[in-house]
Amino acid sequence: MVYKEISPFYILEKQWEKIEISNGKYHYHYLLYKFTKNTKSVSLIDCGSRFNPFLITNVAKFEKLDPKKLLEMIKIVRVFTVFQLKPAVEKSLNTHPDVIIISDIDELLKDQSVSEEEKKIAVSSAVKKIADLNIPVFILGENFMFTNLTLNG
Repeated sequence: MVYKEISPFYILEKQWEKIEISNGKYHYHYLLYKFTKNTKSVSLIDCGSRFNPFLITNVAKFEKLDPKKLLEMIKIVRVFTVFQLKPAVEKSLNTHPDVIIISDIDELLKDQSVSEEEKKIAVSSAVKKIADLNIPVFILGENFMFTNLTLNG
């Protein structure tokens, strides 16, 4: 997996819960729906430009909920380079979310125009900002998820 090349994820692996998943795209949409359904404001740091509001809208309509109300509770910050990750976390915190979800982080790490050393420094800076937060945080890639919540036990 791409994240193994970036040492800050090893730190998270020791401190946070790591879960192997498949198709992270659907996992973060599910998390967005569940948290907004329970009246939580969510900040989505979308690193893959894959957020699809129709997935949430369709489920909300099926459960006879107001999709507009749910979508208004999601604040999106789009990230296109690994260097934008830390500023995106800071911008997200300014919205005072109940939950932060960072989606498709492995997409940022595939950028071959950025050296591995630059990636390590940028990700490390963002991870340091995230590590001490007292709100739920989910970092999702295509095949993995890290969270500061204890899910199994």
